[in-house]
Amino acid sequence: MTADRIRRYLMGAGAMFGLFLLEQVAATPSQLPSMLRLTSVPAQITFGVITTIVSILVFWALWRAYQNGLANREPRYFDQQPTRRHKWLVLGLMVLALIALIVAEGLIHSQSSENQTAIEQMFKTTPWLTLYFGVFGAPILEELIFRGLFFNYFFMKLNKRWVKVLGIIVNGLLFAQLHTNLWTPDAWVYFVMGAILATTYVQTKDIRFDIGLHFANNAFAMFAMLI
Repeated sequence: MTADRIRRYLMGAGAMFGLFLLEQVAATPSQLPSMLRLTSVPAQITFGVITTIVSILVFWALWRAYQNGLANREPRYFDQQPTRRHKWLVLGLMVLALIALIVAEGLIHSQSSENQTAIEQMFKTTPWLTLYFGVFGAPILEELIFRGLFFNYFFMKLNKRWVKVLGIIVNGLLFAQLHTNLWTPDAWVYFVMGAILATTYVQTKDIRFDIGLHFANNAFAMFAMLI
């Protein structure tokens, strides 16, 4: 492993950690009303406005980092863009995989993770604010970090099949670890979810498809709580 590659990995790890902290900063205003028991609609609207402003600023920082990473990565892979038909075909297959995951999770009835339990608790006290950030904010910010920046820094040569597969597996493990403990029974759900989103990214080469799929998943989960 060359010194330049080691330096890039270290820079990538630092950038992802720092931008992940920024993403947590963006999520904080949506969590405070539940923690402080400020459950009124005006309070949720006020913190919703704050969440929007902070999220836009964080999105700008993430987007700049993502674009900078694209400019310095392996050009041969991203220069060869798939057709729009191929992108939509991949998205359709990943939607089916996502539906299969939701069905499997329902049949297995694994114990809820700490992350899911916290979201459900927030939803009970501040449902509209939780729904707002969970559906609209989190998918955009998380995809730029976990898919965009991750593959820009750590798996550049995606024109090689084994690199794609390894990247998808590692990405799924990372996504699971940051949402729950890898050694808990529910970790497989987050791993598969991360792998589905990673597959969408490396096959479409378009972060918008990941964001759309993540949006659909979170929307389904949130609206299911309303029922």
